[in-house]
Amino acid sequence: MDFTQGASAPASDYPVVYRNLMAVGLLGSIYRCADDAEIVNEAVELTLADPGLYRLYRSIAMGLGGNADYAKRNLLAQAEEDAEADTAKMALAVSLLLGGDPDWRRWVDNVLATSSDQKARAAAHELLNYLHGLKRLS
Repeated sequence: MDFTQGASAPASDYPVVYRNLMAVGLLGSIYRCADDAEIVNEAVELTLADPGLYRLYRSIAMGLGGNADYAKRNLLAQAEEDAEADTAKMALAVSLLLGGDPDWRRWVDNVLATSSDQKARAAAHELLNYLHGLKRLS
């Protein structure tokens, strides 16, 4: 599964009602409506030719809701097995950070130490700079 390729069609190619269904599933994940969100998200994933990008978004949404378990189940294996899965590593790091798991830093450090993907490296730097700015404010 290649997260950098995303879904097979841009979001604008989906009917409005379908995009709304995606939004409901992701918002349900954020607001901890686990059972309902699970039903919607599973239905959406089953209809996508490549659900990788949606799973990435879902991982981050669930992290926002305080639950990084989905990211661990769906991104951890890819991040550990594929040295070049930098997008998955950064999504995993963000989800872990938002979910309160201290292991997030390992993935950011991994991207900074090993990645040649400039977008992933920039995302890692931006995340660290953002967190540093928050620390200065407190």
